[in-house]
Amino acid sequence: VHLQDRNERLYVELGDVQERMGKLAGSKADLPTRLVFTEEEKLKISKELLDLQIETNKMREQYETENFELKNMILALENRVLELELSGEKVTGERDALQERLHAVESNHKELADEYIILKSNYLALGKELDREV
Repeated sequence: VHLQDRNERLYVELGDVQERMGKLAGSKADLPTRLVFTEEEKLKISKELLDLQIETNKMREQYETENFELKNMILALENRVLELELSGEKVTGERDALQERLHAVESNHKELADEYIILKSNYLALGKELDREV
């Protein structure tokens, strides 16, 4: 009886071991499929990562290009501002010189007008004196 119980237990254990072997064999057969699936997933993820890196590099390149263009534009505008400031200073200097010249001309004009008035009054006085002598 004892041997028979032991024999039945061993028979059950043998069935369990055979069942596990079957599962293992099925699992082993399924393993290449899962490995292929996993490899495909890895390749898809790698491809997506590369696509993201390419997109990131394109965006970085675009950023650098726009940044470079903006810096060039800023430098050109600063250069233009400096040119305009220099031109403004030059025009201001010319204006000041012309104002001084105008003032000198007006002063000269006034002196000439005063001299003309004196000469005219002298002429009229001389004319009257001549008339008296005649």
